[in-house]
Amino acid sequence: MLKKCVVIMVLFALVAGAAFAQITFGGQLQEGMTLFSGTNVNDADVKMGGTYNSTYHEAKFSVLFGDGTAGGRLVFNTMGNSAWGWMQWRPNQYFRVKIGSDGDGEGGFPQIIGWGFTGEAKNSVAAVNDYQGGLYMAYRHAGLNYGGFDGSGNFNLMFTVFPTDLISVNFLFRDFDKEQEASQRLATMQIYSNIKLEGVGTIRFAAVGSGGLAKHVDEGGTAKDGDGKAVLHLAFYSNEIVQGLAFEAGTQIDLPHRLYGNYSPVKVGGGLNLTATDPFNLKIRAGVSLPSGQKYDAKTDSLVDDALNTGFSIGLLPSYKLPKMTIFLHAGFGMETYNDESKDSKNEWFINPYIWVPMGGMRMWVGLQIIDKHGSRPDEAGEFAWNIPFGFNFYF
Repeated sequence: MLKKCVVIMVLFALVAGAAFAQITFGGQLQEGMTLFSGTNVNDADVKMGGTYNSTYHEAKFSVLFGDGTAGGRLVFNTMGNSAWGWMQWRPNQYFRVKIGSDGDGEGGFPQIIGWGFTGEAKNSVAAVNDYQGGLYMAYRHAGLNYGGFDGSGNFNLMFTVFPTDLISVNFLFRDFDKEQEASQRLATMQIYSNIKLEGVGTIRFAAVGSGGLAKHVDEGGTAKDGDGKAVLHLAFYSNEIVQGLAFEAGTQIDLPHRLYGNYSPVKVGGGLNLTATDPFNLKIRAGVSLPSGQKYDAKTDSLVDDALNTGFSIGLLPSYKLPKMTIFLHAGFGMETYNDESKDSKNEWFINPYIWVPMGGMRMWVGLQIIDKHGSRPDEAGEFAWNIPFGFNFYF
């Protein structure tokens, strides 16, 4: 705890001068509710103000201080009465240190298929949310879900090196305030980098550690060195190769390792955003999780053949901009097949049209969500839930 306080005080002293030189206040208010909800099998399920997509209220206030050399951001969010913030200092063009946490996320690999796919529509409950679960979202950004100084609940420390204007390498220590040995911190360090190719796009690479140099103890209490667990991420994003078309693709590989009974299979994801046909726009995202060939068997202390589940999901978001509103047709589909022959494969889908109406400093949303429940309730094949959400965002 003392080390954490010392680091904070040092950074605060470094950024204090810039902070008072330039301070920006801002905020946003998001309100959402479900007007009606129900299912297709029972008229008694129809409700006003239903709970399938629960009422959503959020107010966020932000203070941004400093500049590119030194500064930070403090945020208070009424959703759960949470607060978070970060500070950074860049003494020269080659080095930066950043400490804190960022509940909004920053620097993540996904440019199209992550939060930005439906953007603020999901926060105002109009769009089916990425975090509502379901097979239609399970693999939405497989292979691309990494690379960011994020997480409002943890305390991070990150060092960034800039060898050139086009390359950055980040050394990230998550949960830096927790008591750990130096070897454990190094073993769980996460490294991610961005390489900009002018006129082509950006290559992103990450290595995420979860063990390695830390000492492990077996059942008899004897300490022994553990093999390193690492997940590798590789992604590419470009909006420069084809005018009016942005696309990305990536993969995630969880390396086989000892002392861990399970590990994720290879995942591949991608997406595109077609903007050349304005006022029509089209976004597509898809991901697949491929079955692994081996896993670690603690009984034999070796890798054995294994085939895990295969999963796939795809999402579509065409939209058309009218003079007074924009119309969206959000839809998704997901499926899983199992190595266990006693289990049947399952699939889920949703259809989610909604509209966005700008009204000065406010944006209003209203939509319709039809969500298949077959994957979560296989005995109810043909049943789906529906609800009509309404919400608005206000910025100041």
